[in-house]
Amino acid sequence: MPEAKDVYVNCDILDEIPSENKLNWNEEVDLLCKMLPHAANVLQVGSMDATRIISLLKVRPDLSLTGIEIDEEIHKLAVLNVRKAAVSVGLVLGDITAPPNLPEFDYVICLNNTLGYIPDQEKAIENMKKLGKKVVISVYGEKFTDELAARYFRSINLELLYVKEDIFELKDFGSVRRYGRSVIDSWGCEVVDTRVGYFCVFG
Repeated sequence: MPEAKDVYVNCDILDEIPSENKLNWNEEVDLLCKMLPHAANVLQVGSMDATRIISLLKVRPDLSLTGIEIDEEIHKLAVLNVRKAAVSVGLVLGDITAPPNLPEFDYVICLNNTLGYIPDQEKAIENMKKLGKKVVISVYGEKFTDELAARYFRSINLELLYVKEDIFELKDFGSVRRYGRSVIDSWGCEVVDTRVGYFCVFG
């Protein structure tokens, strides 16, 4: 069974994932850079090895960024990467569905379909709303086709076994969800279409 540290960090290795996902990754960063106010205090849910935070800080060094990551080994990688990059980032080991005591943030961001990997997505969204004045969640939608999904999961060392509606069942790794437009509309948020899904803004 593949370990989380051998899977999730690959999501941010842009030269190895499909071009559609690479373009989407960069589009999300561009959208955030335009949206986030100067000196905003931001929490990233599912910060993994801090690659995305470090990339965002290169463009927006004015931001105050904190990452929360559930996996201890990936959290340790993030600590090392932040130290190597010589940037100031808060890193928290914790689960967004039962988070540790955290302050309120201007924005909480959850990117790259991270929500689709969280079993209790309702609790995750509820806690993000409690922690952030505004919440940004980007998810994969209908443009993340079954064919693209198979290529993407293969690029991050996962094997797609089958697809049932919008649930991707992965070998030895559980399931991941994509989100149809009807689900997104039911959230009552502002929505921007992206290359493979939706950029959703709450608050």
